[in-house]
Amino acid sequence: MKLTALKTMAATVALGVSMAGAAFAADLRIAYTGYSTDNTFWIGVAKAAAARADEMGVELLDLTASSPDAAAQKDAVDRAINMGVDGIIIGSVDNRAFDASLDSAKRKGIPVVAVDTGIEHDHVSSLVQTDNLAAATIAGGYIVDQLDAGTVLILGGSAGHQTGNARRDGVKNAAEAAGHEVIFQICDWQDACAYETTVNFLQSNPDIKAIFSAWDPGALAAVSAASELGKLEDLVIVGFDGNPANLVSIEAGEQAATIKQDNTRMGAEAVSNLIGLIKGESVPAFTPIDGILITSDNVAEFK
Repeated sequence: MKLTALKTMAATVALGVSMAGAAFAADLRIAYTGYSTDNTFWIGVAKAAAARADEMGVELLDLTASSPDAAAQKDAVDRAINMGVDGIIIGSVDNRAFDASLDSAKRKGIPVVAVDTGIEHDHVSSLVQTDNLAAATIAGGYIVDQLDAGTVLILGGSAGHQTGNARRDGVKNAAEAAGHEVIFQICDWQDACAYETTVNFLQSNPDIKAIFSAWDPGALAAVSAASELGKLEDLVIVGFDGNPANLVSIEAGEQAATIKQDNTRMGAEAVSNLIGLIKGESVPAFTPIDGILITSDNVAEFK
């Protein structure tokens, strides 16, 4: 009888703890603001974050702007703080824009997780990100393997952007170590700039034999520019993200390769880490996500 009573009591306690945890989760409201809603990669991050929040019984407010706008994103973070959300996930347009906002979040005890791009502030407790330097080093190694000689043109992101800098450095270091000249141009993640830069440099520098774009739509812009100039067959063009349109381009023999980011895992891990922080649990300060090199040899596996 005593054993049965103890078992019943244990089951009751366990049920109570489970119900309390569910209630705790159901009461949580978190905010997410990504780079934009018009970017394939970020659409995937947002969907994964929403799915993980739903799975955990947490309300997620997506405050992402329709296009990349650092000021609008800072306003979204400030709005989330004023709403009194329990936590915030930021996929930053400009990782230098949030100091005052994060100071405010710190004072109010609202934990913050960064996804894709690091934010240098002591209140950002967790970063979920592709290991950009390692992944770009793989891309750089691939480019080097394809070239006997020639210059490498790198189409970059924004000045001082942690993610863009890491992708630039991975390719730049690998190419220069192999004896190739490297030209780097900031494009602010803008496809039109990638197109115009490609046209200008291909016309003025016939020694360019490879182009690396730090984001996949920029690589497609480079493909278009090179194709219009009749120089596509002479170039190795590599992107970064693993977007569906780029996989089609690789399969068609236009773009040579891309680095796939696991945006689904990034969105899900960011939510899990944030909920852990809200609950007072220990979460990794850095959750690295491996990048995968996709070429014509394995593109069919990812379509």
